[in-house]
Amino acid sequence: MTGVRARVGDLLKLERRRVTVDPDKEYEEIGVRSFGRGIFHKQPIAGVELGNKRVFRIEPGDLIISNVFGWEGAIAVASEAEFGKIGSHRFMTFVPIGNQITTSWAAWFFRSEPGLELIRQASPGSAGRNRTLAIERFAALEIPLPPIDEQKRVAQRLDDLEALAAELRRATQKAASLSAALAVSCVMRADLNTGSKALAGWRRLRLGDLLTQNLDEVPSSDSESYQVAGVYSFGRGMFERTTIEGSRTSYKTLHRLHAGQLVMSRLKAWEGAITIVPDAFDGWFLSPEFPTFDLDVNQVDPGYFGALVTSEPFWSRLRGASRGIGARRERVHAARLLEQVIDLPPLSSQRSVASILSRLSTAAGHRSSAVERLEALVAAGLNDVFASLS
Repeated sequence: MTGVRARVGDLLKLERRRVTVDPDKEYEEIGVRSFGRGIFHKQPIAGVELGNKRVFRIEPGDLIISNVFGWEGAIAVASEAEFGKIGSHRFMTFVPIGNQITTSWAAWFFRSEPGLELIRQASPGSAGRNRTLAIERFAALEIPLPPIDEQKRVAQRLDDLEALAAELRRATQKAASLSAALAVSCVMRADLNTGSKALAGWRRLRLGDLLTQNLDEVPSSDSESYQVAGVYSFGRGMFERTTIEGSRTSYKTLHRLHAGQLVMSRLKAWEGAITIVPDAFDGWFLSPEFPTFDLDVNQVDPGYFGALVTSEPFWSRLRGASRGIGARRERVHAARLLEQVIDLPPLSSQRSVASILSRLSTAAGHRSSAVERLEALVAAGLNDVFASLS
């Protein structure tokens, strides 16, 4: 792109449309996500709850910049979906002066690396909420200004690419929801009554008949470092936490993980912090708050069992197995887990289900990779377009 340079204050003006709040009306506020992730709508709120809060009307086509998080890309253009919405005083709305610039192009430019660098220059402070966009500094910025037709062409191309990424993201999320529902259906088989399950060879068993607590306790050493994992709530599996030095942990011992074991959080098992250890976390460590259990693989398939214990119908039952008062109410002890009763199909059926779920997981991984590649393409295209203008 070619073009001249111009002051932002000669191209865009701050447009504030103060709303007089009616206590009897309902309002819907917007927010702007960082890192160029767009606008979101908050839950409707009654005017009486807004009180004396200063709010302003949003109109389609507004360039919206969060004055506290603009420096990390909380920048977007209002669409027709934002018609009638309001924003707090933290969201600065700008409109073009004359016909020199389009807000769509401006939003893309300020979300690019060259543009973000300028926004940061206009946002004094050290970090976080201290980096507030100064309107005078923003107006004084000089930015490249291609011809208006070129701005529209570039913005449209980037809009189309972003829309494609958003559609793929929505499709991926829908597919993930359907896959999760299918997994629950496969392991719970709510469509089968007790008699049908018995005829198909299902058995009703205590988890204590299938699991054996096995704690590989490793004394922590000041001279060693440990890769520490965590367990997400809501059946979302494991995650990498950090590597810690033995000298910096207060635990005398840590639990070493082994692939294929069941691991749970005593504090949060009741909300789904329970899973089967994947191969990638073999040899990692957790605190003593995470007991581990070996599976009797002659009776249960790890893939099937993992889907079972990470399903909400299972882990929500552990709410009734928790002990404690107040913040500690949710603590689930190992013995209480082992008391839980499940219906278990024959091992051959478990393996068939596990094979289906494995293919679903592989497909989900491919979808996530496709989304990541497309989002990376958007980012690369964005910076490529504007790099020559910096």
